[in-house]
Amino acid sequence: MKNYLATLARKVQKIRTNRHTDRSNLKFEISGGLDLKAQEAALRSGPDVVVATPGRLIDHLHNSPSFNLASIEVLVLDEADRMLEEAFRDQMNELIRLCAENRQTLLFSATMTEEIDELASMSLKKPVKIFINENTDTALKLRQEFIRIRAGRETDRESMVAALVTRTFQTNTIVFVRTKKDCQRMQILLGLLGIKVGQMQSSLTQGQRIESLSKFKKGEIDVLVSTDLASRGLDIEGVQTVINMNMPKSIKQYIHRVGRTARAGKAGRSISLVGEEERKLLKEIVNSNADRTLKQRLVAPEVVEAYRRRIDELEETIQQIDEEDRAEKELRIAEASMAKTQHALEAVENGGAVQEKRVWMMKESQVEKQRKRDEKRQMKIEAKKKAHAAKSPEDIAAEHEAAFHVRSAKRARLSKNRKIRAVVESTGTGKGKGAGGLQKKSNAKSSLRDIPLVNVGARGVQKSKTSFQKTSGGPKKAGGGKGFTSALASVSRKSVKAARHGPEDSKFQKARVAHRMKTKKR
Repeated sequence: MKNYLATLARKVQKIRTNRHTDRSNLKFEISGGLDLKAQEAALRSGPDVVVATPGRLIDHLHNSPSFNLASIEVLVLDEADRMLEEAFRDQMNELIRLCAENRQTLLFSATMTEEIDELASMSLKKPVKIFINENTDTALKLRQEFIRIRAGRETDRESMVAALVTRTFQTNTIVFVRTKKDCQRMQILLGLLGIKVGQMQSSLTQGQRIESLSKFKKGEIDVLVSTDLASRGLDIEGVQTVINMNMPKSIKQYIHRVGRTARAGKAGRSISLVGEEERKLLKEIVNSNADRTLKQRLVAPEVVEAYRRRIDELEETIQQIDEEDRAEKELRIAEASMAKTQHALEAVENGGAVQEKRVWMMKESQVEKQRKRDEKRQMKIEAKKKAHAAKSPEDIAAEHEAAFHVRSAKRARLSKNRKIRAVVESTGTGKGKGAGGLQKKSNAKSSLRDIPLVNVGARGVQKSKTSFQKTSGGPKKAGGGKGFTSALASVSRKSVKAARHGPEDSKFQKARVAHRMKTKKR
């Protein structure tokens, strides 16, 4: 739905710009699927008319400080019957809440439903309804044709559409399909059959959709394959044929689809493929067009069979092109994500602040959940306070004492049999210039094995045995000229050997040799 509105907004913006180029005081801005910063700059200039999708408009209302709807005079809601669908109900409530109370509100729709009354009662005062024709009326000069798809022949749809487009309706044709996957496949197939074709579906970027629509209007492509994205909000001059490869879900959507042709009193044709499961919708269409002539169209079985064989021959090529398009799309997404990350990093490196996360409205369900969480949290706090107030001073003192014993036991358990290294940094002196002289460099041939261990237990610190080193001058305390850093970073042969082969302990070395011999025997 947001893609419908973005396309519609783009179209209205172009029409208004073309018709009011001579009025310098009329400012106009569109807010549908384009650059946020450029739109914010335009909104700060105070435009007279703003055409926007609901989501983007709410985004600007919450995140653009200088933009609001407090002084709005007229609010126009096009495709009003879609505005109250589940995805847009909360957005419409938010928009109406943010608008000025003294305003004129206009609702437009080709099909009026019960939801329109609900929207009118919510946003209008003393509403007036104006009907140009009935809800289910189609254009007078529209020729409606139907092709029956018999049971078990659903796979013939692709062949029939290919035959219709390549043999008869080669220009100014819109083909409606059910899914984005079908849209992609049909575009590839018709392109391989020699048709200049484009596609319109929600997986494309806004720029790609605008490009396809522009080429179709200019006649650079002859056929446009689309999902229901193009069924609303488009007034393309010169569309001669609409083909429904799959019937829509409702008669209302059917009216919007076939309404792309036979506009403004011109003639047009619609061709719909109807399967066995879609015959109920066909009956509704027949009953709603009692004063119109509906035709049945036939496609020769030999023609369908010939196109089926041709499609089977192209199947491998279709799959290959589809995979390439998918890989290109993933690459484009990755590049966009990388560019966004790079831009954020450059902004931080240049001293700029990290971009704050944009604020968005909360749905009614989210508001209700948040309210329930807050209530539950407050109830817990109040219950805790009541329980604390009901306790006597003796109970509180007992709880404090019990908590103290728990903490003491935990500290004793954690500190049991803990060992640390006690290091004595020497301040060896030597001859040098000045009164104090220069300090001697530490001996680089020291290792971690030379650092004594100190046992830290529950009873406190136990003193380690004093180690001695035999030197030519007699016994000397270890560490006399060695520092902890030099011992830790030593790369002497003795230190490397100790790190590689373990401590020079006779029991350890015997166990090591025994383990090696045992492993060799295995």
